[in-house]
Formats: sequence, C-alpha cells, structure tokens
Amino acid sequence: VAPNHSMTHVLNAALREVLGDGVEQRGSLCNDEKLRFDFSHKKAMTAKQLRQTEEIVAKSIADAEQVTSEVMPLAEAQEIDGVRAVFGEVYPDPVRVVSVGSDTSVEFCGGTHVSNTAEAEAFVLVEETAVAKGIRRITGVTKGAAIEAIAEGKKFVEIVSSAEELSADTPELDKKAGAMRKDLDAAFMSAPLKAELRARIEAIQKKGIAAKKAALAGRVDQVLKTVKEDISAAVAEGKRALVLNVDICADSKAAQKVMNDVKSVAPDMAFMGLSEEEAGSGGKLMCFAVVPDSLVADGFKADAWVRAALESCGGRGGGKPGSAQGQAQECSDVDAVIAVANEFANESVGAT
Repeated sequence: VAPNHSMTHVLNAALREVLGDGVEQRGSLCNDEKLRFDFSHKKAMTAKQLRQTEEIVAKSIADAEQVTSEVMPLAEAQEIDGVRAVFGEVYPDPVRVVSVGSDTSVEFCGGTHVSNTAEAEAFVLVEETAVAKGIRRITGVTKGAAIEAIAEGKKFVEIVSSAEELSADTPELDKKAGAMRKDLDAAFMSAPLKAELRARIEAIQKKGIAAKKAALAGRVDQVLKTVKEDISAAVAEGKRALVLNVDICADSKAAQKVMNDVKSVAPDMAFMGLSEEEAGSGGKLMCFAVVPDSLVADGFKADAWVRAALESCGGRGGGKPGSAQGQAQECSDVDAVIAVANEFANESVGAT
C-alpha cells in the first residue's frame, strides 16, 4: 500500500502542474494492487496531458526523492507554502504533514508511506475516466504491476512499428489492423501510450482500406467490361435473362454500377449478379438483380428471384419487383446458387 499511497501524493501534484491549480482531490483509494485518484476537472484529459502527468510521477521515482513527515500545530501547517488538503475534510490538531522531495508535494496525511520514492520502482497511468459531472478518476500502478505494464507497452510498440512497415497492398491489411486494435484495447499498459498506438493503428487501417478501394475500383472497371461483353453475347443469343458471378468483393456501390450498365446495354434483359466478399472463402455472398417492366408484367419479379437464389444457401433478400438484393453470411457453393437462379429464370421466361 505504501508505494501507491506515496505516488498518489505525487500524482496529485503532477495533475496540478499539468491541469492547473484548480484541480482538487475528490477521493482516493490505495491498496496493494493499484492507486485510484478522483479529482475535479470538467473534461477528459488529452493523451498529451496524460503523458505529461505520467512522466512527472515517473521522474519523481527516478530522482529517488526523500519522503518525510512531521507533526505540527494545524494553524502552523496551514501556512506552509503549497500545502494540500482534501476539500471539506476536518483535520486533527496537531496534524501530520507528509512531504515528497524538496518541493514536489506537501500534504496533510495520516497514512503509511515509503521513505523514498525509488521504493515505488515504476509508475504507469493505466486509466482515466469520468465518475460524475466534473469529476475524473485516474488509476495507476507501481512496482511489479507497473514494470509489467511497461513491458507490455514496449511489446505493442514493436508490433505496431512492424505493421507500419507493411505495404498498403498487403492482403487484408485493414483487417489485421482491426485485430491489432482489439488486442491493444484489452492490453494492460500505459493509457497515454495506448492512445498513441491506437491512433497509429487507425492510420494503418485507413491505409489498408484506401488500397483496397483503389484495387476494387480497378477490378470493377474490368468487371464492367466483362459484364458488357457477356450481356451483348446473351442478347445476340436471344436470352432474356442472365446470371453472372461478378468479382466485386460484395461491394454494394460496385453492384449498383453493374446494374446501371445492364440497364444501359440491355434494358429488356433480366440480370442477376452474385459476388463473394472473398472469392473461394465460403463466406459472405451478395446477390442483386434487376428485372425490366416488360418481364415484371409477365410475373418475373426480382425480389422473388433473389429470395429463391439465396434460400439455397440460407440467405435472405428483398426489394421490389423491378430491383432487389440480399445476402447470405456463408456460401460454400456459388455454382449451386447460380444453378437455382438460372432454373428460376428459365421457369419464369424460358430465357436460359
């Protein structure tokens, strides 16, 4: 308890230095595992403020400052420059005054303390949260727990640094960054370092997403070219409906481009596109369809077509008679879905 108690005093002083003299203690808890300090402040501390606060406490430990105590008359103690007391608390007379270093901290306190800040070994600020309106709470650790948190932080710095060196077109870079973020959020480590690493991981994720979008844009252009060729061939063969597996990674915007092209090239043809989120993965399958008014009038409806196709793999869909879409969370056999879709179209208009 003693190391955490003494570092609570240093933390109190550090918060005043970083946030200003308006900071007042609103409660504290110290045990063998951690220290917890509640204080008055209107908003969450920034990552920079948390870092500065953590560094001030850590420096006090590194400087091996003496921790001393003296019992003196309350009136005399109250005249000490910079002395701190808990707002609203009644102190005995005489009162015990605990000092850390020559001018780091001076507080009224009757608790147990170390004789030198070096006994705390290390300090890590692991959390800063709100507990009530205008009241914030900081949780920190010392000794072995702090040393472990520092080691965990160094491990994640290496992981993130390595990920930052990966090229933007690394397969699934955005998903890898997302998994890294989850691991980071669960890690026991410095809160300001965690905030810094979270921002760096977010940058990695954005880089991966941007590269994926660029690759998809190029792929969509090629897909549109192929779709136009397939539609033209189907029209030449006299078909009134066409089902294709299109490689657009189940992207809804790309699917809309495909449907617009179909309407432009073959306005009288019913078209269904099927697209896997990841080709051959057996994962998510998207289905979209467009049916011209002339075929809708004959009873061929896009929403029924999509539902029939997706039911074969446990998916669901809906929409309007002229345009519909849906998806299945898992699909291990796209060819089977295509077969069902073709059968539905054949029965509807004898088109395939």
